[in-house]
Amino acid sequence: MNASFIRRAGTAGALLLILAIGAVSPAAAYTWSEILIPSIGPLGLSAGINDRGQVAVNNADNSKSGIYQHGTFTPLPAPPAGYSTVSAIGINNSGVITGGAFPPSDPTHEQGYVLVGSHYTFFSRPGWSNTEGRAIGPSGLVTGYNYDDAFTTCAGFVYNPASGVFTDATAPGSTGCFSTAQGINASGRITGDGRQPDGTGRYGFIWQQGTLVPGGHTLAPFLAQIRVAGANTAARGINDAGVIVGFTNAGFGFVGSDSRGFEVLIPPGGDASGVTVACGGINNFRQVVCQVTDSAGNTRGFIGTPGENEQ
Repeated sequence: MNASFIRRAGTAGALLLILAIGAVSPAAAYTWSEILIPSIGPLGLSAGINDRGQVAVNNADNSKSGIYQHGTFTPLPAPPAGYSTVSAIGINNSGVITGGAFPPSDPTHEQGYVLVGSHYTFFSRPGWSNTEGRAIGPSGLVTGYNYDDAFTTCAGFVYNPASGVFTDATAPGSTGCFSTAQGINASGRITGDGRQPDGTGRYGFIWQQGTLVPGGHTLAPFLAQIRVAGANTAARGINDAGVIVGFTNAGFGFVGSDSRGFEVLIPPGGDASGVTVACGGINNFRQVVCQVTDSAGNTRGFIGTPGENEQ
C-alpha cells in the first residue's frame, strides 16, 4: 500500500487511524459475470453478496426485489398487506435478508426489516423518521442508516433484533448525509462512510467498537478512516478476513485492506467516459458485487471472482 500519511490519535477511548492511500493497482485477475434478470426490467441496486454467491438485487424503480444466485432470480416473499417498495439490500450466509420498506400506517417513511424465510420483522430507530437496514452479519446484527426527510442529517447504526437495541455507529464528528454503516463481519467490525466536520471530504471507515480477544490477543477498539487515491471514499462490505470493498467519487471501485494493499475494481464498461462504478459487497471467497452506471442512469450489475493470485 502506498500511504501518503498515517495519523494516530485518541477518540472516545478508541484509536483513530487516518489512512490517505496513494496509488492503487488494478485488480486485473478478477473475472466478471453480469447479473442479467430480464423478467424484472432495468436493474437498479445490486449488493450484499454472501458465501453462497447470493446477491440482493432490486430493479430500477424498486418495484421488484429479491435474491439472484447463479442465473436464477427469486423474488422476496410478499410482505404484510399494505407494505410497499420492499428493497433487499443485505443477505448473510444463513440467507437472512435485510433492507427497507414503507409501512401502510406511515407510507412516506421507511422502516428496516429482517426477513427469515417468509417472515418479516420490521424495526425503526427511535427519534428518526427513516430507518434502513443495509447489511446483516453472521450473528444476526444489522447495520444500516437513518435519515431525515430532507436528507440533510444521517446516522449509522447497529441493531440487535434479539434485544431490540440500537447502537449508534456514526463516525465521530461526521456531519450531513451520508453517514452510513453497511458492512459487518463475524468479529463485529463495521464498514461505512462519514464526512469531515466541515461537511466535505467523504471517507470510508472500518470501526471496531468494542475490545476483542481472538486467540488470546487483545484488540483494542479503533476507527480507521480511509481515502483512496485522494478521492472521496465510501467503504461498503467487509469479510471475515477484514478485506473491504467500496467506491470513490473518482468513478472506480476498490478492494483490499491496510495490510494487503488496495486494488482498483473496474467491471466491464466501467472505464468508459461518464461512467461510475459502485462496489457494495464482498464475501469470504473475496467475490465482490459491483454495478456500473452510465451518464443516462442505466445500471448493470456484476459479480467479480478473483483469480488464484487474488485469493
